[in-house]
Amino acid sequence: MDLQLDESQQILVDTFSEMLENECPTTLVRDCEKNGYSSELWDRYCELGANIMGLPESADGLEMTLLDLGLVATRSGHALAPVPFLEIATAGRLLSALDIKDPIVTEIAEGKPSVSISLPRPHAILGTGRTTGGRSLVPFGAIAEHVIAVEGDELFVASGADARRSARVVEMGDGALAHWDLSRGAGTRTLASGETARRAITRANAEWKLLAAFWLVGIAQRSLAIGADYARERIQFGVPIGGFQAIAHPLAESAIRTDGAELLAWEAAWADTEDPERFEMLASMAFVWASQTAIRNADISLHTHGGYGFSTEYDIQLYYRRARALASIGGGSKEELQAVAELCFDRDGSGSAESLLGGA
Repeated sequence: MDLQLDESQQILVDTFSEMLENECPTTLVRDCEKNGYSSELWDRYCELGANIMGLPESADGLEMTLLDLGLVATRSGHALAPVPFLEIATAGRLLSALDIKDPIVTEIAEGKPSVSISLPRPHAILGTGRTTGGRSLVPFGAIAEHVIAVEGDELFVASGADARRSARVVEMGDGALAHWDLSRGAGTRTLASGETARRAITRANAEWKLLAAFWLVGIAQRSLAIGADYARERIQFGVPIGGFQAIAHPLAESAIRTDGAELLAWEAAWADTEDPERFEMLASMAFVWASQTAIRNADISLHTHGGYGFSTEYDIQLYYRRARALASIGGGSKEELQAVAELCFDRDGSGSAESLLGGA
């Protein structure tokens, strides 16, 4: 696995870093807590081709790799960008893999943030739990006009947002979440069924979690930087508090964990083409580790600030809340760890995840 960015990837990182630095200060993030979304910022993403990065060339896309998408996701997480990049990228790749002429693919190519995906819980994909039919909490469901969901062995898209979605759900991450009624009936159409549907949603779920892992890596990196900057600037007993072991050691440990989270996300993206049998498992592992790392980094940075960390005037509380919110949308670490255990043991008949995790 090559850990060096090539020239085009470095340009990609630099371009989005510069754009987000100029267009997505934390003042914008705070302003967007009212609705969880910035249409102006999404327009800037589309001007840079973010909406078509994951689409194939045959669908007027750029056909970029998951690592390329992940690099953009990392910079987006670093800035807490209030845009549906994860959902548009995942849905676009799923729809174009099934039918590049699907009308929603055209909407994505035109820059419309019109589709999201209802994420099934890990055991639903593995055949041991519920699917996403019925009432479901959908990321960026408050702005989407269509939602991709699975019920039984049917993969379908539900439209008719006005009749199906609730008002925006206010939660600690202040994203554009909404409940959708995903019952089959009028306003739905089948995308795939049987084994084709199963493979498609399994793949899409793994891709969303990998891109979310990259996003969480960005949150972890920025949380650590905020804490380290404060530790250098805050003077106590005549010296910067970063010189005290109780402050310095947790921050140093956070740096190590962050590097590990980034490396694992990269390995999962590499496995997409080089070791596809391990891709799903590595994507889940990357999501778990990045979730835990982002939450831990935000915790440590907030505690480094002392009582100031809980004040809304300090930016660290934004990262503290969003790290937890994004991890929860994906199902949380506990449930995802059980899914990893299922993938590692049940599929080769060598053990039971239920017994390994004590029935968690």
